Amino acid sequence: MKIMSDNQIMFFKNKQILRFASVTGGTTIYFLDGSHIKIDESFESIELQLKDSDFIRIHDKHIVNVNHISKISNGTDDFIELSNSEVLPISRKQKQIIIELISTNLEK
Repeated sequence: MKIMSDNQIMFFKNKQILRFASVTGGTTIYFLDGSHIKIDESFESIELQLKDSDFIRIHDKHIVNVNHISKISNGTDDFIELSNSEVLPISRKQKQIIIELISTNLEK
């Protein structure tokens, strides 16, 4: 995956990235090894760059790698749990889309 930022182009393997988070002044990329970096690229720009990939926007502030979603709530609370046990909120309208996307990826 190629991520373009204002002053650099970075290359990562999709499987290395756990999620992206919108932060003031840019986006933070969180990796499976627990490290993270902040880039000055807007969250919306990152979302466009990730189109047609294994990443999905689950909330206003979170894009996650669907291959690292381990649980989705089935009650009134709307959240997911990632493979590193991190819990994140999901928007209600995205919940069914996320379930279908994960189901499709499991069949691959």
